[in-house]
Amino acid sequence: MGLKSTLHKLKLKYKGTKMEPAFNALHTFLYLPNETTYNGTHIKAADDLKRTMNTVILSLIPCLIFGMVNAGYQHHLALGEIQAVTGGFFSSEFWTMTNFLVGFWKILPLVIVSYGVGLGIEFIFAIINNHEVEEGYLVTGMLVPLIVPIDIPLWMLAVAVIFGVVIGKEVFGGTGMNILNPALTIRAFLFFAYPTWMSGDKVWVEGAVERDSLIASGQNLDAISGETVLGSLAQGKEIMYSVWDMFNGFIPGSVGETSTLLIVLGGLFLIFTKIGSWRIMLSSVVGALVMGLIFNQVADAGII
Repeated sequence: MGLKSTLHKLKLKYKGTKMEPAFNALHTFLYLPNETTYNGTHIKAADDLKRTMNTVILSLIPCLIFGMVNAGYQHHLALGEIQAVTGGFFSSEFWTMTNFLVGFWKILPLVIVSYGVGLGIEFIFAIINNHEVEEGYLVTGMLVPLIVPIDIPLWMLAVAVIFGVVIGKEVFGGTGMNILNPALTIRAFLFFAYPTWMSGDKVWVEGAVERDSLIASGQNLDAISGETVLGSLAQGKEIMYSVWDMFNGFIPGSVGETSTLLIVLGGLFLIFTKIGSWRIMLSSVVGALVMGLIFNQVADAGII
């Protein structure tokens, strides 16, 4: 008996019960929905919310892969085992299997915890409220590992995901009705609840926090520093990275946030597929720049 027919029989068996949304979600995640509309529709199209969310995930995959390689690169660079990249974005010094494997084994658990805990909460609320499981968390689950430091403890991430999904989304009614972005709610929760794991010059490089604790215990090891560009600027330090390195993403930072190049390409992909609006993207960037300049002027004037 095939998986599809098994799920279909389970759907029929649990139809009308509290467990129906869970089996419907599994079925529609793996296969096309077997229910179609034949009349009375305004628009007939092949796309649905699941396909929309999957398209957004596709735009994030390059940032995820780059983040894995960059995590290994920053780790080996901080230990002095390799030299800084000099050959540009496609440098063979950067795209090595050694770098990738270090990041892969550190970031994969973040992805698993993000999706496992988040979708678990979605299923629970779907069963309690007797509604279909919504696809909104498919994107949130991918965003969360990309916006956190490499060494964030998994239990902290799990607690933050629970908070973000419940408080940032479900209490408002779910996908499309929440006034808070769940991923940013998770990021904000982590920052205020566990600030020492979300800032400083240790959390951005794999193994730096553990190495620092070993040094504190008396072991003779060299400390690792992985301060971000903004962290250096805030302390008035000289930036050690070129503009090109910062644009490509060869710098410490959250897993998927360092490469401006890939983020821009991901945005262009969403615009090309008509999933994203260039007006919203442009207004967000311009708004952030304008407000940043205003606050800098106010701070320089000594008003605050």
